[in-house]
Amino acid sequence: MWQRFYYQAHDHSRARGALRPEHGFPTTGFNLGEWLYNQCTSYDSLHPGQQRLLTNIGLTHESARAARPRRKHMASHFQRVLACARTYADTHGTLANATTDTVQDGLKLGQWLSNQRSKDRAHQLRHGTPSPRALALSAIDPWWNPPWTLEWQRSWHQAHTHVDGGHVLDPAAGFPGTTSALAAWVTTQCAQYDILLPGQHGLLARIGITAAQARSAAARPAENEADFATALGYARSYHAAHGTLAVETDTVHDGFQLGRWLRRQRQHTRGHAHGGTPPSAQTKALSAVDPWWCPPWNLVWQRTWQHIHGQIKAGHRLDAAHHFRSFAPAPRAWLRVQRTDYDDLHPGQQRLLADIGLTRETARTRPITPYAETALNHARAYATLHHTLAVAYSTVHDGFPLGRWLNDQRQQARRDTTPNARHQVLTAIDPWWNPPWDLAWQRACTRARITQTRPYGIPADVRTWIKAQHAAWTLLRPQQQILLTDLDITPEAAARRRTSRVYPVSPGLAHARTYAALNGHLSCSKDTRHDGFALGDWLVQKRRAARQGGLAATTTQVLEDLDPWWNPPWPSIWQRTYQQAKLNHHTGQDPSPTLQRWTERQRTRWNTLHTQQQHLLTSIGIHPG
Repeated sequence: MWQRFYYQAHDHSRARGALRPEHGFPTTGFNLGEWLYNQCTSYDSLHPGQQRLLTNIGLTHESARAARPRRKHMASHFQRVLACARTYADTHGTLANATTDTVQDGLKLGQWLSNQRSKDRAHQLRHGTPSPRALALSAIDPWWNPPWTLEWQRSWHQAHTHVDGGHVLDPAAGFPGTTSALAAWVTTQCAQYDILLPGQHGLLARIGITAAQARSAAARPAENEADFATALGYARSYHAAHGTLAVETDTVHDGFQLGRWLRRQRQHTRGHAHGGTPPSAQTKALSAVDPWWCPPWNLVWQRTWQHIHGQIKAGHRLDAAHHFRSFAPAPRAWLRVQRTDYDDLHPGQQRLLADIGLTRETARTRPITPYAETALNHARAYATLHHTLAVAYSTVHDGFPLGRWLNDQRQQARRDTTPNARHQVLTAIDPWWNPPWDLAWQRACTRARITQTRPYGIPADVRTWIKAQHAAWTLLRPQQQILLTDLDITPEAAARRRTSRVYPVSPGLAHARTYAALNGHLSCSKDTRHDGFALGDWLVQKRRAARQGGLAATTTQVLEDLDPWWNPPWPSIWQRTYQQAKLNHHTGQDPSPTLQRWTERQRTRWNTLHTQQQHLLTSIGIHPG
């Protein structure tokens, strides 16, 4: 332990310079300073090796004898400040009036009292009882750290001083003989008497305000309609200049204490609301100036919103997709908090946020990270060059793994229900970046579009693909048909396709008829054999030929009669799994865990399925989740 403290002192002296023991080691922390002072007081009893080490950091016999302790003796210092507090209380009658700037006998008494209040609250939270220092201060002023605000205590002391001066508080007459501010405070206490703490009730009783007198309190004559109209004029003037009445308490407008006056009006309004009485005429008049002059949330929130609202009206862009990067740090942090806590906000706050562009959808939309911004720049450049984002997984653009990144985005888009700003930008770049059909189809469609205007004709592979679309037109999704129609690949063109050749009857048709009669479908796997015939492999070949437009019309018609979905536009494995689910549904068997997972996956990805897939699932009782 000694050696660790020594190395800490050694590093400190190298980094911060001399330790200055004669001044109490002022640059060190408390623990290190105390350790160094202890070494100085016991210097003669240390081992010679320890003394040599201390000499290396500037602690010799002479400097050790001149060393002073790290800080004052806490007990004696507390007694000195306590004496200052007693003197202040004797002079002013309370410790509540001491602000953080109050100085008594050269000591910052106000700041010290503020620190003691914080420490006492923490002590009571841990131990349930006041600290010894708090008890000493309570002996001077029992309400030096009240459970209510210090402002309330100061106002009470002002009223108490008024009563001690020989005056009487008359609630029924509106408290004549008091200042406007004091009368307003006492009136507010009468209006809110039922919600005050028992300790506050006791203090009010000391100045003559009991529960019965509080109920009989009348409005102060000085605060009549003419006075209110004058103050309301100042409020209108301030609102016209600043757009809000959510002002701080010390706000002064044209010499009028607008902040204090509005605070009193809010107290009256909230007192009426708590008592269940309808809004007063004064409340309605202020609400006509600013509907949010007395919001159910704190005024700091309202002022911050008003500041950002002013920036938005001046042309500032919210840019929620990029973490509100166009704002200064403080409003940017505030906006992030609102987005995170949006669902917990008051409906009125949500409406105000919508006015600046932060809606529920915007709040739930995930913003764009710097890495995603880089990826989107690559996506824009690639789409400009190739007219599509239906890229293969291995695609790399300028060293960036664009194909892998887009594949991750597609999986996330199909999995998540929360909107994502990245996906919205990708949709703006290419509406079919994440199609519900195979990406190879989308790439082929893009190739057909960009090769239509070639002067030397359409490539052979594109012509073959177009013929396949003619043959499979009825199996395509409506969106695919729209894309093909835009390329002039229409049903009329498909109908023009004719064949004059007569094909011999395929030997596989007989096996297909027998298999379909036995199983009710032709969704068998590739390795399926029927009576020694490789039926699965034969069906794979026929599906490939049909998609390329090379299957005889007679064979196509026979297979469609046996199973309308023998060649679906979705993967064959999906169709086989569907047939298993259909069999379980009709026989009442419990599905296997694998089939249960497949069923749940169809429910969660319902919107990505082909309309005919949805129809097939609905027929066996599987509906969107």
